[in-house]
Amino acid sequence: MRHPDVSRRLRPLIESGAVATTASLDAEALYSARGPGEYEQLSADRRAAYEYLPTDDEHWQTALGAQRALARTGQHRSVGMAGLLTAAIAAAHRLTVIHYDADFETAATVLEFRHRWVLPRGTV
Repeated sequence: MRHPDVSRRLRPLIESGAVATTASLDAEALYSARGPGEYEQLSADRRAAYEYLPTDDEHWQTALGAQRALARTGQHRSVGMAGLLTAAIAAAHRLTVIHYDADFETAATVLEFRHRWVLPRGTV
């Protein structure tokens, strides 16, 4: 968390064990590692800090259904599959996605899940 305001908002949630991760979120985070040592450390840190939610075919099918619904209005390219999959997993577990990404606003038009901006849109 490189932005101090984001860190202030998320740190208490992480420290209390209220944050979860998925394989797709881990993959996105690990992509930013600058070398093998940092990759392994980041991977270990994420496993220690976050509850891990497995992804199954039901989640994929829900995400694909959401993509199909967006395609009906020509919006299927407005939200990536990683975002739709994250939203589908959050919906299945009745969890809130805390984000700074307008894609989740769009995803919420076709998936029933809770989401909230970590900081007001346009402030970072």
